[in-house]
Amino acid sequence: MKDERKIVIRNERLKKFRNNLRQILIRAVWDEIEILTYYASLYPPPLDLPPEEEVELYYLEGTKHKLFSLMSRSICKCARCSNQENDMIYIETHDEWYCTECHENDRIWYPAHGSAENRWQNDYINMYYEQKEKFEKKYLNKVKKNSKK
Repeated sequence: MKDERKIVIRNERLKKFRNNLRQILIRAVWDEIEILTYYASLYPPPLDLPPEEEVELYYLEGTKHKLFSLMSRSICKCARCSNQENDMIYIETHDEWYCTECHENDRIWYPAHGSAENRWQNDYINMYYEQKEKFEKKYLNKVKKNSKK
């Protein structure tokens, strides 16, 4: 699929249909995960199992993990914020779907941004300066005005 392919629906009835279909698919996956969890709970701890049953238990756990991974990467919900009701955009480098809101607000990390740790640090520093500016504008100007009186 083409990178940054955006799926946008403008018709309200189609949006409602899309959102309901997403809910059905997500609930079906969660039901399947719940069933697999129940079957896995029937086994005793892995150290007490014979090799054949240990393989079966690991198969159940692996299937649960695959289902959860596929659901989080699907178009049903945003891989970043888990929103299920927005239009989605596909990012090929991540092989995941993100909501257009996350894409527009630059919440998606790209390799060109540097390491993820540097990005978080940079975001924290920028957020600090923004909050400091807002604080100064809001409160320090009031203090100056009050002191002049």
